[in-house]
Amino acid sequence: MSNEEKKSFVQKMDEVADDYALRPVPKSERYGWVKMFFVWLCWNVVVGDLATGTALGSSLTFSDAMIALSIGDIILVVIMVATVYIGSKTGLSSMPLLRFTMGRVGTYVCSAIICFTSVGWFAVQLGFFGQIWSQYLPVSVPVLAVIGGILMSTTAIVGFKGMEKLSSLAAIPLLLFIVMALFNSIRLIGFDSLLTYTPASNQVDSLTLGISTTVGSWAVGMATVPDCGRYAKTDIVKIILVWAGGLFFGHFLLPIAGIAAALHLNTWDFGVVSDYIGVMATGSGIVGAVLITLAAWTTNQANLYSGANALCNIIEGKKWRLTTILAVIAIALGFGGAVDYFVPYMNWLGILVPPMAAIMVSDYLLLPLFGMKEERNYEDISYDKLPMIKVPAFLAWACGILIAVFTPGIQTLNGLIGTMALHIILSKLMWKKSA
Repeated sequence: MSNEEKKSFVQKMDEVADDYALRPVPKSERYGWVKMFFVWLCWNVVVGDLATGTALGSSLTFSDAMIALSIGDIILVVIMVATVYIGSKTGLSSMPLLRFTMGRVGTYVCSAIICFTSVGWFAVQLGFFGQIWSQYLPVSVPVLAVIGGILMSTTAIVGFKGMEKLSSLAAIPLLLFIVMALFNSIRLIGFDSLLTYTPASNQVDSLTLGISTTVGSWAVGMATVPDCGRYAKTDIVKIILVWAGGLFFGHFLLPIAGIAAALHLNTWDFGVVSDYIGVMATGSGIVGAVLITLAAWTTNQANLYSGANALCNIIEGKKWRLTTILAVIAIALGFGGAVDYFVPYMNWLGILVPPMAAIMVSDYLLLPLFGMKEERNYEDISYDKLPMIKVPAFLAWACGILIAVFTPGIQTLNGLIGTMALHIILSKLMWKKSA
């Protein structure tokens, strides 16, 4: 390849993958609710949801597991609908939104956390990929994780358009996969057996931890879902239907299938369970493994995509190059066995990240209700017009994390409510002081 050809290739990559990382998505580039449902559904249909189901089912009774899933998903839907609406209204992704909310230093901290957690999720999913394909290939799980990482990073490097194309192709097969997996799993084990089984372990040792684990499995999405929602047309009713529907299929029905399949096989080994679910859903282990891989791919591209958006908020550079760097780091973590830390990782995500989303919801939707509405130019997010740090938001977020860590009950919910309340109170005090 000549130097001119190399320059042309790099220029085309820059144009395609810029992806409005630090500016609003124009109205002309928005998608209708059907395409947005496909993208969001594929983001939700993830092997991690099967792992969430097996983790809950191995430790809780079926009724408690359903309570944990239901309460956790209700929390997720409420916060996600709010943050998606904010993204759709402004056209901005999550980190530029947090510039207005947290200031320069605050958004750097948030971006670093989102970048770290997104890369961590990507690495965990690569471990799932390796566990699945090790059932069929004479290759070790770490090596398979590397192969999966290389595949899954390709569409994320292209940006949202690449994600949308893959999701449009994958949505219907994955939807059928969920329905067939759920139906056949329950048919084989029987509903009575689901209601009466005795948990085999104490990995998730309480109902409240089960709720936190459920929320934790999508905690990063709470704060980063504007990355996707900014491409949606602003219609609150359709936003509710799309996001609640996608979460229901992927994050509620799929974990139930995981529980039922694990009970039928009498094992909670995720690799075995996911392989068997693939067989039940498609009649073929290989076909099932391909579909589960597709599910992992459509979700993992979003993890890397959000991590790159967060990194763009810290480092000036071409987004596709930063995405590639993060992909290499994530693949290395996947090779090193990040999947072994799935449950504690989910629990900490459920504590650390939701207060970040709570700050966003409070700033854009709740503060105006209390007479604290700021005039903002979303076309100009340069730091020279923003404070170094917004003290009320940063303090409320930090205190929200502490509330989640040290209070009894549902840690995630405590952190969310505490953060919002403190942000409103502190902002009101500071607003009066500045006035």
